Amino acid sequence: MRLKNLIPTEAKLQLYKAAILPHLTYCHLTWHFCKASDKLERIQERGLRAVFKDKHSSYEKLLAKADIPSLYNRRLQDIAISMYKIEQKLLPQRLWNLFQLDSGSYYLRKREFVLPRFSSVTYGKHSLRYQGPKLWNDLTPRIRNLPSMKQFKSVIRNEDLTVLTANVRDCRGCNLCRE
Repeated sequence: MRLKNLIPTEAKLQLYKAAILPHLTYCHLTWHFCKASDKLERIQERGLRAVFKDKHSSYEKLLAKADIPSLYNRRLQDIAISMYKIEQKLLPQRLWNLFQLDSGSYYLRKREFVLPRFSSVTYGKHSLRYQGPKLWNDLTPRIRNLPSMKQFKSVIRNEDLTVLTANVRDCRGCNLCRE
C-alpha cells in the first residue's frame, strides 16, 4: 500500500497475481464452506483497489479490469474440476467413495451423480458431498462430456458458475446461497 504510487499499475497487477492471489486460493475449497470466505473476498477487493488506485469502482469492475474471477467463482470452478476428476476416476478411490454415481435409467435428463439427502443445512447442504454433485449436475452436457482434462479446464475457467448457484434461496443469506 505504501508503494502504490511508485510502482506502475501493470507491475502491481503482476505482483498481486504472483504473490497475493496464491495465498487467497490456497486450500480455498476448505474455506468455501466457512464464513471466512467473505473475508477473503474483501481482502481481494482491497488488494485490487490498491493495484488500480481506485476507491469508487465496484468489485465486479475491478475484477474485470484485472481479468480474474471472484474467489467465489474460482472455488466453484475448482469444485467442478474436482468433480470431473472424480467422474473420470483421476483422483484416489477414497474420494470416489464420497459420491454415488447415478445408475438409474429412469431419469429424463442424464444425471451423473446422485444428490445425497441431508438432515442439516450446515453439515449437509453446505458440504462438498452435496455441493459437488449439485454443481456437476447443473453444468451443461456439452461441458460435462468434454473428452480431456485440459479441454475441460480451459472451458470451465471461462464460465461464470455463480449463475448456477444464484437461484438457490433456501437459506438465510449464507455464503453458498447468496446471489
